[in-house]
Amino acid sequence: MMSDPTPDGTGLRGAIPIALIMPAIVLAFIDLVTGQHALAGPALILVLAFVLVGWRGLKPNARIMLAMSAVVVIGCIAVGVSWAEFQVIASRTMYLPALVAVMTVLRVAAEGSPMVTGAGHFVVEQPPSRRFGLLAIGSQIFGVLLNVGGFLLLLNIALRTVNATAPNERVREIQTRRVVNAILRGFAPGIYWSPLGVAINLLLPIFPGLTWFGFLPYGLSALAFYLAVSWAFDLLEPRARNVPPAKSGRGRLQDLLGLVLVLVVIAGAAGLAEHFLGVPLRAAILIIVPSYAVLWMLANRGAVSPGASLARMGGETIRLLPRSTSEICVMTASGFVGLALAAMVPASVVEAIVLKAGFSAGVLAVVVAWLILALSMVGISPVITGTLFVAAIAGVGIDMPDAMFMLAALIGWSCAVIVSPMTATIAIASGALDRPASQVGLRWNGATAVAILVIASIGFLIVY
Repeated sequence: MMSDPTPDGTGLRGAIPIALIMPAIVLAFIDLVTGQHALAGPALILVLAFVLVGWRGLKPNARIMLAMSAVVVIGCIAVGVSWAEFQVIASRTMYLPALVAVMTVLRVAAEGSPMVTGAGHFVVEQPPSRRFGLLAIGSQIFGVLLNVGGFLLLLNIALRTVNATAPNERVREIQTRRVVNAILRGFAPGIYWSPLGVAINLLLPIFPGLTWFGFLPYGLSALAFYLAVSWAFDLLEPRARNVPPAKSGRGRLQDLLGLVLVLVVIAGAAGLAEHFLGVPLRAAILIIVPSYAVLWMLANRGAVSPGASLARMGGETIRLLPRSTSEICVMTASGFVGLALAAMVPASVVEAIVLKAGFSAGVLAVVVAWLILALSMVGISPVITGTLFVAAIAGVGIDMPDAMFMLAALIGWSCAVIVSPMTATIAIASGALDRPASQVGLRWNGATAVAILVIASIGFLIVY
């Protein structure tokens, strides 16, 4: 008798999603390495089947994005998007579910490591003068390594610490706002440079002449700028005076430094493989991340045998992947919709609009950044708008380096992450605090986002 599916993805029917997603990842990897985009179509169909098998557990936003993707496919057919163009769209889109899958493996290894919990407690249990900087850095590291899972983990540690140690309600309110803002503002600018992030991996392939190493100086400069402005606004926040920092005894500096080393090794190895071996960055990540996860798991196995440790990793991954169906659906559909909409609009039309408007390169960059933020406030994901605007305008030939135009889109995107009620970060923080998303996002971080965009806009207008 066939077993019923469970939330953990166990049983015979629970194995069906794994049997669908794993071949899709293999096909996506072969496509990346060989450039055989014909494989992307079957891979995308397998991912669609994976999503449909988990239909009952899909969140409403995932179902909406799936319906939107269907409408866009019909639109592509109606306007005559060629099969070759569709294969390229599918190829770029297929990396997203593959990335979620390999990051799930890394998540299993990380959650079993005492280093992660120790680093989390270390950055949370700091005196107010150092708290913002270390929380922002910690959020950056947790976010890059574990995506929103890392964001949630650090947020939970911070909120538990504040609730357990604040001497009164006023201090608890002040500390809650400051730690949540620091974690949000530290997490968001990871999209400027992280080779493990969705943004970089969606936008970089649009510019064939731009590599991750080539973009890295721009991304790191934007990171420093974003954190500096965010820190300046943190200094304006009310402070709880004469409240000693919490000390659980579980936080250690060496744990934080260990996570930094993990990040450097993974990102550095992927970047070096792209730069010196000619391996596409995205393909390198699909190899390096699970390989490092296996080594990390074995290093933290304790008295457990290597075989049992790896079996546990495999079992946990199989259990968690079906739980990521909504995340995989939203990511895949958002990337697909953005790329497909850009393909539906002829480059000549975009060029005519830009020329008629008379926009300089700097003005165009500013418009794109502000539009991404504005549209995110009415429910349109920055994944869609960022991909759409960059892909549509990239072929126009504006007089601006590709890296700078890509950075303009990422600045708008990163500001949306800390204010838009439609982003995962604000939804998670709002749920954890049981407060309106408008309070956590727009009220607490709106001024910071606007300041970042205004200063960046002035810079674009001066230079271009």
